[in-house]
Amino acid sequence: MGFFRNLGDIFQILRHVFRQVMSRPFTYFYPFEDREYPERTRGRHIHVREKCTACMQCVRACPNVAISIDKSDKHYEKDAALFFDYTRCIFCGMCTQACRFDALFHTKVVDISEGEREDLLYGPDKIETLDRDPLEWRGRRFR
Repeated sequence: MGFFRNLGDIFQILRHVFRQVMSRPFTYFYPFEDREYPERTRGRHIHVREKCTACMQCVRACPNVAISIDKSDKHYEKDAALFFDYTRCIFCGMCTQACRFDALFHTKVVDISEGEREDLLYGPDKIETLDRDPLEWRGRRFR
């Protein structure tokens, strides 16, 4: 009795294995293909300097002190340059909630890998745009 029950279990396992072997894998061609993320994904930050008033509410709200501000770098009347340290940022969203002027918000770009640790300090030149260098692989350009 126990032998036939075990044999039935073995056939169920084999049926499942063959079904998985014959199906196509569900993978992305990372980093060459961007994955679809939900609408409320908290990725890289964007800082709109035209709307920023340098009130420092985002700096005060950050629990990990990942944001620093330089008020001497001005392009507009009330403006400041933000610096994000992505080695410390936990993408909690407290900084974007604290910004009353809609000058800071999250994007859906989550791949911010760099070659060196120092390159993860994003200054005003990187934080104001989402431009990423296109990747090339086997003669094809991606992104």
